Amino acid sequence: MSSLNSDVSSNQSGLIVNYISRIFSINNIDLITYIVRKSAHIFEYFVLYALFYINIKELKLNNYEIICIILAIVYSLTDELHQLFVSGRACQPQDIIIDLIGILIGYIFCKFYYNIKYKKLKLYVI
Repeated sequence: MSSLNSDVSSNQSGLIVNYISRIFSINNIDLITYIVRKSAHIFEYFVLYALFYINIKELKLNNYEIICIILAIVYSLTDELHQLFVSGRACQPQDIIIDLIGILIGYIFCKFYYNIKYKKLKLYVI
């Protein structure tokens, strides 16, 4: 997605923004656009971390979680730097912070999921 120029990227997110604004009758398009674009960052890096986690965990490396976090952060940094060379795009440090939120959510989700799967964490239903 980061290799798409600003017009193509805006058109893609614009479809979702228009759909949300119609469903919820929200007129603040700038706010919806911001939320949609930043939510995409969070989701993208959540998925990226989870994929790293699933695959690197299988290698049975020590500190695999740290390796996954480092790989996801490095990808985020290089992705933002890459955007310096794409027409109409920019390197935005705040996007790296938002990516980190997605990575953190991915870390928490994977820990929770695998702890339940391997019965290290017991959930009690009242």
